[in-house]
Amino acid sequence: MYLTDFRENTLYDVITKIEPDLFKRVTGLSVEDFNLLVNLGVFNSIHMNQAVFAFRRYEDASLSYVGYASHAEQKRREDLRQVGLYDTVITLKAE
Repeated sequence: MYLTDFRENTLYDVITKIEPDLFKRVTGLSVEDFNLLVNLGVFNSIHMNQAVFAFRRYEDASLSYVGYASHAEQKRREDLRQVGLYDTVITLKAE
């Protein structure tokens, strides 16, 4: 799901607004089911943001290692880039 044009969006937005059909096919959960779980507190947003950030760093390093620049890297022409986490977007200074 991350290797799409939507890497700068939050994972929550990708699931609920951008690719809900893909989410349903992969997990078997509807957006309504997912929102119910979110409202019940199943997903701790602080931990989810940390986990997505760690995954993104690992993924970017892995892709760079094999010679594939992520979509965000291909698109950026400035020193800052947007990184979508679970329910927030942060701005990172390019390395």
